[in-house]
Amino acid sequence: MSSELFARIVHERCTEKVLSEEPLPASGQTLADEILELAAWAPFHRPAHDVHLQDSELTALMPWRFYVLDASSCRKLREELLEKDSSNVIKMLATADCMVQVTWLPNPPQVELPEKSLFEATLENMEHLAAASAAVQNLLLAATANGIRNYWSSGGVLRSPEVFKRLGIPTQEILLGALFFSPQDVQSATIAT
Repeated sequence: MSSELFARIVHERCTEKVLSEEPLPASGQTLADEILELAAWAPFHRPAHDVHLQDSELTALMPWRFYVLDASSCRKLREELLEKDSSNVIKMLATADCMVQVTWLPNPPQVELPEKSLFEATLENMEHLAAASAAVQNLLLAATANGIRNYWSSGGVLRSPEVFKRLGIPTQEILLGALFFSPQDVQSATIAT
C-alpha cells in the first residue's frame, strides 16, 4: 500500500454518529470477518493475564476482546434498554448494522484498590490499554477503507453490569468503548459528526 493511500484513509476517517428514534431495517451490510481480523494485527507487548484465559471460551492472548452484535441483536438490545435509557446509545442501536463492545483485560491487582478504581495503575495495564486502543484504531480505519460509517462511544448504559451479563462479558473485563458501524444509506436518520 502506498503511503498516500494510507494517509487518505486516516484523513477520511471521521466520527459519524447515526441517530434515529425509530429502528431502521438492517441494510444487509455486515462487518466482515476480514475487517475484525485486521484489528487483531494491533501490536501488544504482553499477553493477557492467565486469569482471563481460564473459565472462558475466549482464549486469545491479546489483552482485549470484541463482542460483536449484528443489526438484529442491536435492535433487540435497544428494546431491552429503551425503558432504562434515553441517550444517544439507544438511537445508535436503532441504526447500527453492527456494534462491537471492546473490552481490555487488566491484570489482577496486587494491592487493595481504592473504592472507585477499576484497575491497578501498572505499566503492564497501561500497555494492555494502549494495545486495545491500537486494535480499535485498526478496526475504525478498516471500516473507513470499506465505506462503513463508524463511531467510537464511551458506552454509557452499555457499561452496566446488566448489559455485560446479557452479552456474556466477564466482570473483570473493562469496557474501552462501544463501536457503532452504520451503512452509507441511513434513510431518515440524523448524522452527527
